[in-house]
Amino acid sequence: MEIRRNRFWKELEKIGVEIGLTVEESRKSIVETIIAGLDLMYKSGLSAEEVIDLIPFKPIGEHEAQITEFYRTKLLEVFQKIKS
Repeated sequence: MEIRRNRFWKELEKIGVEIGLTVEESRKSIVETIIAGLDLMYKSGLSAEEVIDLIPFKPIGEHEAQITEFYRTKLLEVFQKIKS
């Protein structure tokens, strides 16, 4: 039985295949990127701002405020439902 994947990660997998990776290469690159990102953010000793400054190209930068607001609104909403 295949574990249901997050839709966004599945979309990243599809994009990887579209640019020429195999499904397995795409999946592996997603996993390795997520792990490396978490390690960098939480184990490197760098501040969040220093980590962000390491990224030369920010493809979703113009949408950052909207994404942040979406996270805050929806995650707090879910927490309130769980809490009650």
